[in-house]
Amino acid sequence: MELNVVVPLVVTVFVAAAGYVATYATNLRLARRKDRLERVNRQLSELYGPLYAQVEAVDRAWDKFAIRYMPMWTDPPSATAEQAATWRLWMSTVFMPLNRRMAELVVSRADLLNEETIPEPLKELCAHVACYEPVLARWQEDGFDSIRLDDHVSIAGNYPRSELAAYIRTSFESLKLEQAHLLAQTQHVLTRPPLGVGSERGRLSR
Repeated sequence: MELNVVVPLVVTVFVAAAGYVATYATNLRLARRKDRLERVNRQLSELYGPLYAQVEAVDRAWDKFAIRYMPMWTDPPSATAEQAATWRLWMSTVFMPLNRRMAELVVSRADLLNEETIPEPLKELCAHVACYEPVLARWQEDGFDSIRLDDHVSIAGNYPRSELAAYIRTSFESLKLEQAHLLAQTQHVLTRPPLGVGSERGRLSR
């Protein structure tokens, strides 16, 4: 076979192989990005998004409550019966329902966490909620009228407000940035002309 026949044939095979490899690599990157984007979307919609909304609700509700009713029990047992009743009302109808929903999300969607283990702020949240349940149950007992601080707080300690809010906000914002980046990368690859299209058009125009 003559050289002028072999060379074009080899070039054609090489270009075809290179195009196949490039297409395969592109499709592989797209598949990986698609899988990652799907997980990020689930993390935002099923875990970190709801957590972010609820931690914001808790923070704002607490600020309003504190402005209106605090301080209480600054020098035990300084709370009046009316103050103690107000605390029980807000804890039972506002703060604990929101805290329970957050704890339930952590337990039911733990597979969507960024970390391999549950972060400390989320552990503290779950412990706080669990240890407050007996307190709320005692409030329902007939004749309960205590104004003692120990009868109105969790043995797990204070609600981890600042640590929890910082963790959830940082995680949510980081995932939103990654989501936007993945979407932009995917769009760029999908709209980029196939390998060789630009050079072929250049040859045709000359």
